[in-house]
Amino acid sequence: MHLRKKYLIIFLSIGFTLALFPVSSSADSNNTDTAERNNVQENYTYLLKNPEQTIEVLKIIKKHSPSLTATAIEEIGLVSVENPKHIDVSKVQHKIASYVDSQGELPNLIPPYEGTVSSNKILKAAQRSTLNDFQNSNKVHAKNTYPPLSSENFTSFNWYLKDVTSNYRSLSIDKGEHSTIALIDSGIDIKHPLIKENIDLTLAKNYSAGHMDVTDELGHGTSIAGILSNIAPQTKIIPYKVVGSTEGKSLWVINAIIDAANDGNDVINLSVGTYLIKSEKEDKLLIKAYKKAVKYAKRKGSVVIASAGNDGFDLDELKEFKFKHLPGGLQDAITVSSNTKDNTLAYYSNFGKEVDFSAPGGSLLDHDGAERANEMIITTFPIHQMNTPLDQSLGIPQGYTLTEGTSYAVPQVSAAAALMISEHTERTGKNPSVNKVIKYLEKGSFDIGKPGRDNYFGAGKVNAYRSLIRINK
Repeated sequence: MHLRKKYLIIFLSIGFTLALFPVSSSADSNNTDTAERNNVQENYTYLLKNPEQTIEVLKIIKKHSPSLTATAIEEIGLVSVENPKHIDVSKVQHKIASYVDSQGELPNLIPPYEGTVSSNKILKAAQRSTLNDFQNSNKVHAKNTYPPLSSENFTSFNWYLKDVTSNYRSLSIDKGEHSTIALIDSGIDIKHPLIKENIDLTLAKNYSAGHMDVTDELGHGTSIAGILSNIAPQTKIIPYKVVGSTEGKSLWVINAIIDAANDGNDVINLSVGTYLIKSEKEDKLLIKAYKKAVKYAKRKGSVVIASAGNDGFDLDELKEFKFKHLPGGLQDAITVSSNTKDNTLAYYSNFGKEVDFSAPGGSLLDHDGAERANEMIITTFPIHQMNTPLDQSLGIPQGYTLTEGTSYAVPQVSAAAALMISEHTERTGKNPSVNKVIKYLEKGSFDIGKPGRDNYFGAGKVNAYRSLIRINK
């Protein structure tokens, strides 16, 4: 679909996001009215010119406005200020003005749901699908067991795992035992039999609440973890929960990137994102903050991998309208698009010069709108949550789900990168650099588009086995 047709959809999507995730709220309408009359915000975020001056700025804020609550990410000089009493902060803003590079309110995340096809259309496709045979033959639910995603029970839908591992041959070389992956997402089902052995809660964090419970309330993070653990079954997954049941904030993602890097994670998986209007003050702030966070993570040795997005946009054309999708697309992040079973670009996948690699993300529809439900992919889902109507109609047992999206292409690249790091560490006794990991991924990728690098698949479709056998001894 051309950008012009999609342009209205972006605004509708932004409207939905703002309605679902309000930037600020107040329990006292009178205070809100007063604040609006005085042009006083509830929240401010400042990105400093020099991160080394962060503590100094915090002291100034505390001295001149004690009622403000200020927190900071010192590594990149990001200061977040809450103004619950709606006081006039013009004096303190004047005091810190010389320290500030950018300021504004950070936008919230786009909810991490794929939602690329309506429920009714999915159900109709399922009813017409040849996958009724799968429903009749699937006895998994009756056994009350949890076979791996590679099980013959799921042959119609685990094709992507076979693809990225060359029919699991990568597991004969390395299983990821010398690597860790930070899962920055909606949390994780720590009791799921297929992933619980991979989860490391020692450094886990929850930014959406005042406690450390990382229970996945949406299912998205658990689905990402299932892919990670099947491709790299001995890697450790550390969850950083940045999306709760109703809310996700860009500030939490930035904080999680910094924490994940400081915690020494080898790979940072970012299957979340948002669209920005580059001319807006707040968006400029977020772009700079993301850039600094991802660059910091790279300096610390973490490979940051993010999705290209799921709206079928030409991201290069999008930039002409001053829109940008983040954190995918940043120079120091690996940006992943989604290809189909027959190695074409998935109908929903964004594309452009910033795409670095692709991986099979599943696809219910082709670009002409024809249904092909057997080309979706299967992954894990919280065991105590009901899966989708499509899952139920096909006899997919609880604890699993069928899905599609660049969100699910990302963990395939993340897991492959974890295998590269683990194998290199096993052979040399030290971690490879981020650039070396990228080179390994490039060497093993299949060139499925135009010869050489292209805007749809970047350097190609990632293949863990081919990359592993190309690691120099």
